[in-house]
Amino acid sequence: MKAKLIAIWEALKEPLREIVIAIIPVALERLAVLSVWWAVILYIILRAIDQYMHDHAPDGVAGGLTRF
Repeated sequence: MKAKLIAIWEALKEPLREIVIAIIPVALERLAVLSVWWAVILYIILRAIDQYMHDHAPDGVAGGLTRF
């Protein structure tokens, strides 16, 4: 049972990262601070930073902007 829960958690991590990272530009766009294009560009930049941090984190440490 524990292995199944771990597998489900591992499968959900990537979509959860995407949602957390997308919240910032979408919220700013909804507040009319950014245009849709700038929101997309900001999302891409945040996603690239998160992926870089995740890939280069030390072993045993949750890397990235989202930390999971």
